[in-house]
Amino acid sequence: MVHRLVAFLGSGSFAAFAIFVLLFYTVFIAVMAFAPPGTGAWAAYLEEFRLRCFQLDPVSGVMRMPSIVLMLTEPLPLAAIFFFLWRAPLRRVWSEQRLMFAHAAGAALLLVASIAVSLVGFGSSRADATPTGLPFPADRLRTTLPVPEFNLVNQDGNAVRLADFKGRVVLLTAVYSTCTTTCPMMLSKIRQVLAELTPEQRSQLAVVAFSLNPEADTRELRAATARIYGLDQAQFHFVNGMPAEMNALLDKLAVARTRDEKTGQIMHSNLFYLIDREGRIAYRLSLSQREQSWLGDALRVLLADPA
Repeated sequence: MVHRLVAFLGSGSFAAFAIFVLLFYTVFIAVMAFAPPGTGAWAAYLEEFRLRCFQLDPVSGVMRMPSIVLMLTEPLPLAAIFFFLWRAPLRRVWSEQRLMFAHAAGAALLLVASIAVSLVGFGSSRADATPTGLPFPADRLRTTLPVPEFNLVNQDGNAVRLADFKGRVVLLTAVYSTCTTTCPMMLSKIRQVLAELTPEQRSQLAVVAFSLNPEADTRELRAATARIYGLDQAQFHFVNGMPAEMNALLDKLAVARTRDEKTGQIMHSNLFYLIDREGRIAYRLSLSQREQSWLGDALRVLLADPA
């Protein structure tokens, strides 16, 4: 038995299997780093993985690129070592039993896939047990922070001021029209939460989205964004103004943002500000799995306040 094991470990078949495991592992890490977040158990697992392995900031959605690069490149030197030390057995397998490479690749893929599936199951069970199961701590999280005054223009060309919403609850966020990362998730979440409210509750609520890209977010783009996400034009105000004015407002709200000059992408905080009927910031929630599960509850708490 020991003799067979030693013989296998010295064979080209073992080296091929090890190299394929390392390569498939690299593919798995790439998927975990760059796959869209999605929803449900997959989203919870992906967030947990990125928090632990890529130092994800759940507020901004930004991961540490050095961590991603390190995990992507770590297997490659090992694969090179296996190839160098087992080059003679690998050449023999290639010349005499090429089908063995297909078998080794299949076994390696099965192993990596099994580990990935087991991790997904583990992550989803943790998600079910923790973030979404916690009740919304309404009193503990509530604040009375001031909201900066604004006088901006929405996607219909109408002036929108904070004073216009006196006596109503306001859900305030910041997105931009051409965003392909977290903005779609935020807008979809807003649409989902609005659909869960009663018509009477929706009539007492306004949604305001500040533009994160004031130089490029034209009225047409903002109107198209509202249509694409099925947000009621009368209730949803995608507002913009002069760049200096917008940036000052975003700074007052502590919305972190960084533009990639090569791609034009804006990495930004993913935040929901819930403004009570008195015009104060009552809650500040992020797009993390736990806090976005509280968004509807937080709105209902504020809507239950007397007008």
